[in-house]
Amino acid sequence: MITVAEINDIDRLDHFRLAWRALLGKTKGATFAHSPEWLEHYWNHFGQDQKLRILFVTLGNKIIGVVPLVVKPVATKVGTMRVLTYPLDGWGTFYGQIGANPAATMVTAMRHIHASRRDWDLIDLRYVDQEGHDHRRTLNAFKSVGFQANQEIWQKQPLVNTSETNWEDYLASRSTGIQQLISKAEQETGKQGHIAFYRSRLEDPLAPGWNPRWDLWAEFQRMNFHDGTQSNFAGGNFSQNKKLSFLHDIHGPAVRAGMARIDALFVNHSMVACAYGLQHGSGTDYLAVGRRDGTSREVITTLTARMVQRSIQDGESFLNLGLLGNRLSGMWSNQEQVSYRCSHFPITAPRSQVLRMNRWIQKPISNVSTQKKSKPVSAIGNRPAALLSQSTEPASCIEITDDAPQDWSGQQEVRGDSKDDRPRFRIVG
Repeated sequence: MITVAEINDIDRLDHFRLAWRALLGKTKGATFAHSPEWLEHYWNHFGQDQKLRILFVTLGNKIIGVVPLVVKPVATKVGTMRVLTYPLDGWGTFYGQIGANPAATMVTAMRHIHASRRDWDLIDLRYVDQEGHDHRRTLNAFKSVGFQANQEIWQKQPLVNTSETNWEDYLASRSTGIQQLISKAEQETGKQGHIAFYRSRLEDPLAPGWNPRWDLWAEFQRMNFHDGTQSNFAGGNFSQNKKLSFLHDIHGPAVRAGMARIDALFVNHSMVACAYGLQHGSGTDYLAVGRRDGTSREVITTLTARMVQRSIQDGESFLNLGLLGNRLSGMWSNQEQVSYRCSHFPITAPRSQVLRMNRWIQKPISNVSTQKKSKPVSAIGNRPAALLSQSTEPASCIEITDDAPQDWSGQQEVRGDSKDDRPRFRIVG
């Protein structure tokens, strides 16, 4: 029999840690953000005013899937609403269920949500990798329990594809103006002294002399992460100190998992620029890029050029700078990746329906969703780089608010759990 065990207390996560870790190795597209360590530190730093809902899907006595969810207060055009969503908040591109049985896991999780007392005003699962690993499983899971599934693009992020190319060909694909900027930055940085680039290595934490490079981290956290009015720091609208504290806490577990990366640029043996990222099977998501106070913006350009060159040399698939904004990533991007959101607006929640109408009004007249798109499994398109300078924020973007809604424990709805309401399904990939 397939069932769901839900936990709402982060301290109970230890009882499921080994099973969760075992499922990570079977999860397609898994990143460090899918790990229990990520969720623990996310909750400690950003969980205030949220409710934790971790769903463990079991078959017999074996856990076959995990769906980490949170209910958070979100500010919308119709007021603050309680939103059931994934715990990512701009720290990555894709997110979803964990395990080797995504279809059964999502259907069972949605059946549990449908049958449970409603403590949310709407469901909004963002960062869905529909064209890569999800393949409409999330959307179909919504529909299987009678939810009004609304699916649309959440974000279009620029990407640096470093596979099957060399530095000369990549540089030639940039515009003349960008090539001149890169050359000028290299010259200006070179005038300051000897240039050296360092990329932290993946090491076995059990090996003698293992070094998580806290010395580099100490230099990194003193960098200036602002470029004019824009912050080169992922993670939404939280303060820089709060985000730095979060990265500090996940650095150790990420290094032990072989997923942390520090790229640093040195001039005369002194660090002048640094980038921090999390690696996964397809590439690296960069979460922050900064430069030392008193240095010019050219050091960031020189650092990024060395990062791209090194990734091409190492055969890495891609670098994701899109989490840091278009101002930094636009000049380097040669492809695009798309994530989706899947939403449900309950009929019994009037404000939710108003928000749904607002999104519908903002949609373009032409409906391209009915046309089949031919894209690689990696969900990377071949959109021209010139178009990537446009904003990647969705038209109906909703931001997190610091205040919990006053009616947090307000109207709730109890769903039936009769046998007739339960969808028939089989466990498939």
